[in-house]
Amino acid sequence: MSTIDETDIVQYAPNKGGIWIFMIGALLSFVLFFSNFLQDTEAIIFSALLTGDTVLTSMRCPEIITTAETGTIEAQVSNQADKSKLRVVRTRISQGHLTYARESQDNFYLDPGEHRDMTWTIYPEDAAYGYLVLTKVYVFPQDPMNSYVGTCGTMVLDLPFLRGWQIIAAINGLSLVMMAVGYAKYVRLNRPMFRRKRAVANLMLVIAALIITGMVVCVWENFYLELVLAVFGVLLFAEATFYISQS
Repeated sequence: MSTIDETDIVQYAPNKGGIWIFMIGALLSFVLFFSNFLQDTEAIIFSALLTGDTVLTSMRCPEIITTAETGTIEAQVSNQADKSKLRVVRTRISQGHLTYARESQDNFYLDPGEHRDMTWTIYPEDAAYGYLVLTKVYVFPQDPMNSYVGTCGTMVLDLPFLRGWQIIAAINGLSLVMMAVGYAKYVRLNRPMFRRKRAVANLMLVIAALIITGMVVCVWENFYLELVLAVFGVLLFAEATFYISQS
């Protein structure tokens, strides 16, 4: 009986070489994603009374800017009616505090099927509490069109020698490299794949899929997808850590 147990351990227990390289890489990107989720959650609370019927899915915001740069908020407003309509767009951007904001309003007519691309500039000085710029864009309703609202949060980092996109690219790039290296090392050390070895490898692939999906969702600025991925990611990392530690 003892000999069989020892053989099983050697044959089926995974060699954990590469796992922690993979997990650290995955956590780097997940922390960035989760930070973006918290930023967008804070933005929803900002000017909470300004609510819309539909999410302004065309809104795009930078996740991070540094103290040496400005950021650009983008959104597209269209006219889906069969005749010319007045479109009224109100924008609120934090001004150094959660309860203070600079507000602007744009009024313009659009012909049927026409759209307008709009932009707003945010500055490091706009950050509430010194680290988070909050933006809300509200498009007033015009029969038969509903009202639209878009929100986002942009983190401000005191790294004047870098740009926000460079920070995001470096973190996500390092994350992908570490996950690839860690997974390749794990597979190399655990051939042939049986039982727990295969289960751990599959778990690593699920985590990698979650991370890549999170990178894409951050570009889409879809809060509800961010919420689902944030909850699923926390549960998945907790389960993965426990399962791997017991393997």
